[in-house]
Formats: sequence, structure tokens, C-alpha cells
Amino acid sequence: MTAVNEKAKPQIATVRPKALAMPEKDTSKSGQVIKETFPFAEADLNTKFLEFIKSKAMVNLVEANIIVSGGRGTGGEEGFNVLRDLADTLGGAVGAPPAAVDSGWIPYEHQVGQTSKTVKPKIYIACGISAAIQHMAGMKTSDCIVAINKDPEAPIFKIATIGIVGDYKVVVPKMMEKFKNKLNK
Repeated sequence: MTAVNEKAKPQIATVRPKALAMPEKDTSKSGQVIKETFPFAEADLNTKFLEFIKSKAMVNLVEANIIVSGGRGTGGEEGFNVLRDLADTLGGAVGAPPAAVDSGWIPYEHQVGQTSKTVKPKIYIACGISAAIQHMAGMKTSDCIVAINKDPEAPIFKIATIGIVGDYKVVVPKMMEKFKNKLNK
């Protein structure tokens, strides 16, 4: 990707992680790391560190190779239990579109979308997700998108590699059974 503006300088561009493919590594270039120290103390700052609160749910969706996501079609917080089981079986992570997070069904750390995390896993399994544009912006670069939805007209099927029209509550347990049989061999 190239972007040039001859009329305004300096120029700054940002790219979200996993939004673009990584270029081939150029081994002809080299560099030097210069470590600097900054002579100021905490007392010199206008802020004060009170405490560090570590999230109970450490989720690294950006680095996950497999993501199992659930949307409004999961019906609520309890609907994510079967998705967690599938993610655990496959060694993956659990994701969700903003609608599920906004409904309080799953914490923000799991949100995939334009205003949260952009992901590019090898496999993205979307359960009960119709796929609003905001969510698709965060997951459409996945290598393989498996969509499971009762609505055959759901927008997710337009970008899915594999589309399964059905209830995730029926489909996911059958998938887990097959995966467990293969993985235990």
C-alpha cells in the first residue's frame, strides 16, 4: 500500500495489527538500537500511579490462530459456554462482535471489530453472527471463515469460506465430537 500527499508534511499513517499482510523480510537492511534514559522521577509527573489491575480474562485475539465467536444468535451469556468448549478443544480463543459485548454477555477483551481488535486467524468460526459492517471490518481478513447461522440470508455468508445454515447449538456439539475424535487419535 502506498499513500502520498505532496502538499502536506510531515505525514503520519497508522495501520491496525493484522490489517495488512506482512511483507517478506528484507535481510539486506540493518539497524542499531540506541537505548536512552530519561532523567525524571514520578514526582515530576502530573499523574500518580495508584495500582495495576490485571484483567481476569487475558485474551490475545490478535495472535490467536483459531477464534470461535458468538453473536446475538447465541441468545445470551450462557450461549458462550458451548463456544468456550469448542475454542478449548481447538486451542483457540473466544471472540465476539460489539453487539454481544454491548449486551454484557462477554467482556470487552473479546471484542472483534473496527473499533476494537482486528484479527487474522487461520480459522474464524462465527456462530449466530449476522455480521454488521463494523464486525466484518475486524475479521474479514481471516484465512478461513466458517459461518454458522439459522438465517440463510445473513450477511456473514457473503464473506464466509464455509457456510452452515443451522442452529449453532446443534452444529457446534457435532463439530466438537468430530474434532475430539480426530485430535485424540
